[in-house]
Amino acid sequence: MQRIRELLLAEDTYGYLIAALLWTLPLPYAFSSIATIVLVSIAFFSFLIHKKVSWKKAYWVPMGMYLLMAASVLWSVNPDKSLRGLERQLPFLIIPLAFLFMPTLSREIWKKVLYRFAVGMAVFALFFIGLATVKFLRGGDSEVFFYHELVSVFDLNAIYVSCMAALSFLFVAFYSKRKWWNIVIAVVLFVLLLLLSSKNIMVITLLCVFIGFWISKRFFSKKRLLALSGIAVVSIAAFLFSPLKERMEEELTSNVNEVLTSEKFNRIYPWTGTTIRLFQARVFYEMADENDTFLTGFGINASQGKIVEKQNHYNLYWGYNVYNFHNQYIQAFSELGILGLIGIFLLLFFILRAYLKTKELFLLFFLLIMASVFVTESYIWRQRGMLHFLVLFGLMIKLSVDPIKKKTY
Repeated sequence: MQRIRELLLAEDTYGYLIAALLWTLPLPYAFSSIATIVLVSIAFFSFLIHKKVSWKKAYWVPMGMYLLMAASVLWSVNPDKSLRGLERQLPFLIIPLAFLFMPTLSREIWKKVLYRFAVGMAVFALFFIGLATVKFLRGGDSEVFFYHELVSVFDLNAIYVSCMAALSFLFVAFYSKRKWWNIVIAVVLFVLLLLLSSKNIMVITLLCVFIGFWISKRFFSKKRLLALSGIAVVSIAAFLFSPLKERMEEELTSNVNEVLTSEKFNRIYPWTGTTIRLFQARVFYEMADENDTFLTGFGINASQGKIVEKQNHYNLYWGYNVYNFHNQYIQAFSELGILGLIGIFLLLFFILRAYLKTKELFLLFFLLIMASVFVTESYIWRQRGMLHFLVLFGLMIKLSVDPIKKKTY
C-alpha cells in the first residue's frame, strides 16, 4: 500500500503519464481517450491521498468555458448535437481538474515531458516518411511526401501535426544539449514541418526561431548565425522545390473583394486557403446578424447546419459542407457568443501572463503558435488539438509561478 501511495505522489509518474497522453495524439482517437482517462483517474486517486488542490486562476477559464457550453444547450438551435458536443468537449473540464488534483511538480518536469514528446514526434516523422517512401517506390507519385497525404495513414490533418512538430522542434532547438542525437531530432522535426507544407505554421515557426535567438541574446554568436543561415537556406530550397511554393503562389490569386461581395459562386470556383476562410468569416457575420446570436451563439456544436445553409445559398460545392469556420475565434463566437470569444482570449492571456512572469521562451513560442493557428483552424474544437492545447496549457500554468531554472536534456 505504501508503494502505491509513493507511486501516486511521484512526479515522475505524472511526467510519464502526461508524455504518454501526448504520444497518443497522432494515433487513432481511442488511444488518446484511454490515456486521458488514465491520467485523470490517477490524478483523482492522488488527490484522495494528499487531499490538496493546486488552485490556479487560469484553470477556471477552460472549466468556465465548459460550463458555458453546458448552458448553451438551453438555447441551442440543435440540442441533440449540442449534447454530443458536450461529450466531445469534456476535456475542457477534466484536464484542468486533473492538474488541480495532481501533487506538486518540480520546476523541471515540463521540460522532461516536452523532450519525451519531441522524441516521440521524431519517431512518428520517420514512420510517416518511411511509409511515404514505400508508397512512392510502388506508385511513383511524389505527392505522398507532402501535406495531408504524408500523414494520411492515421487520417491526420497536416496543420494539427505541424503544430505539434513546430513546438517540439522549438523545444529541442532551444532547450536540448548540443548532442548529435538532439541535432538529429531537430533536423527530423524540421524536415517534417517542411513536408507538411503549412504556410502559416512554417512562417510563425521561423519567426519564433528569430525571436528566440534575439531574446536569448545569442543572435550574433557565430554558431547561432550559422544555424540561422542553415535554416534560411533549407527553407528557401523547400519553398522553391516543394508544394509550399505552389500553395503560396495560389494565395496570390485570391480575389478578396469578390469573395466578400459576390451573391453566387460557381461550384468549381477556384478557392484558396485565404478566400475560403474569408468567406466563412462572411458567413459567420451574416448568420449572427440574421439570427441575432452575437450575444449567445447557436449553441456548442450547433453551428454547422447553419453554415451548410449559407453555403448552399451561395452555391458552393457540396464537398465544403463538412467545413466548419476554420477559425477558433469565430468558431467560439458563433457557438458560445461573446463570452466564448472572451474565453479564447483569456486562454491566450494567461499564457502571456505566465511568460511575462517567468520569461520562459517556450511559453512565448506556445502563445505565438496557438494564437496564429487559431486564425486558420478551429484547433481546440477538435480532439487532437483540444488535448494538445489543454495538456500543455495545464502543465505550463501549474509550473509558471517563479522563473524556471535553465536545464538542458
